[in-house]
Amino acid sequence: MGRIVLHLDMDAFFSAIEQNCNPRLKGKPVIVCGDPDSRSVVSTASYEARKYGLRSGMPVRQAKKLCPHGFYITGNPKKYVYTSVQILKILRQFTARVEPFSVDEAFLDFHNTGYEEAPELASAIKKVIWDTFNLTCSIGVGPNKIVAKMASDLEKPDGFTLIKEGEFLVFFGDMRVDVLWGVGEKTVEKLENIGIHTVRDLAHFPEGALRRVFGEYGTYIKMTANGVDDSPVIPYYEGIEPKSIGHEHTLHRDTSDLSFLLATLLRLCEQVCRRMRKEGYLASTITVKIRFSDFKTITRQRKFANRIDRDDILFSIAKALFLDNYGGEAIRLIGVSASGLMKKDNDVCDPMFVDERRRGIFDRVSDSIKDRFGENSIRRGGSIRI
Repeated sequence: MGRIVLHLDMDAFFSAIEQNCNPRLKGKPVIVCGDPDSRSVVSTASYEARKYGLRSGMPVRQAKKLCPHGFYITGNPKKYVYTSVQILKILRQFTARVEPFSVDEAFLDFHNTGYEEAPELASAIKKVIWDTFNLTCSIGVGPNKIVAKMASDLEKPDGFTLIKEGEFLVFFGDMRVDVLWGVGEKTVEKLENIGIHTVRDLAHFPEGALRRVFGEYGTYIKMTANGVDDSPVIPYYEGIEPKSIGHEHTLHRDTSDLSFLLATLLRLCEQVCRRMRKEGYLASTITVKIRFSDFKTITRQRKFANRIDRDDILFSIAKALFLDNYGGEAIRLIGVSASGLMKKDNDVCDPMFVDERRRGIFDRVSDSIKDRFGENSIRRGGSIRI
């Protein structure tokens, strides 16, 4: 048995909820937006409205010209978020590995599951959501997140598409490159300027030539065009204690630059510890994952006497694990995870010494800055000593 990823996309989510709340809107063109009388844009258009050319992001003024008889409704975010949370609870009945991607999308990761089981799984999920909310969804299945997400767009509404390993170009090869997830208008323009028009063109284009135009992003879009994606499904937990907290990163280019690799390892340790502090956990075990350029993957683990949530201690252990198992080969992915989790006891965990208290204050301040201004808003200075 292997692993499959499902991407669930609710169909015209906001407008479908409004139609459920008001039966007279059933079968009518419903457009959810900001204030219909202001310069707002379309948030969601029902499938009845899409027949007139309406789409998300379109100015309401333009939408009214195309569909003057539509029902324009001011959105109610609380109502949509509530429904979204209830749907997530349903999804967690099928697997604990559920990652919300937006208010109306989620990824589900099924380990030890084959493609032959996917249709039955998708059908069961669709049935529970329909029976509970009278809402439809479209589901894509693939070997990773990119393939699953793009598959879910192929048949809508209430669709199901399964794309197995190695079949990505069969489905998308002849489509224009703008169909690819994460490829925008400016990228399309640059691609067309060098003779790339279809997904297959991009999939077969020399990586070196792409990197000369796009830098490291060239490697990423070539991987996407081949349906390659190593990003994990990061579970959302509610009421269930996680067994581990981890982050991993696929490098834009395979490298043996030790300083860069250790800097990446440090950033992953900081992300793991930040999540631990935010969710109130201490850990007693750390695992480092290394995937080499030939896709050989190793994991190395170490336990420690006292549970911790500090970046510097976690990194010192992770660095030692990494260096003990690294012989200079090119690496494509690094991962760090903390396990043996235990909820903090404020009385037990209060630092005894002044330096420890100062360190705790620094961590909390650093976390708050990143929460407000983003992950890269504050970083350690200086070089990493090997």
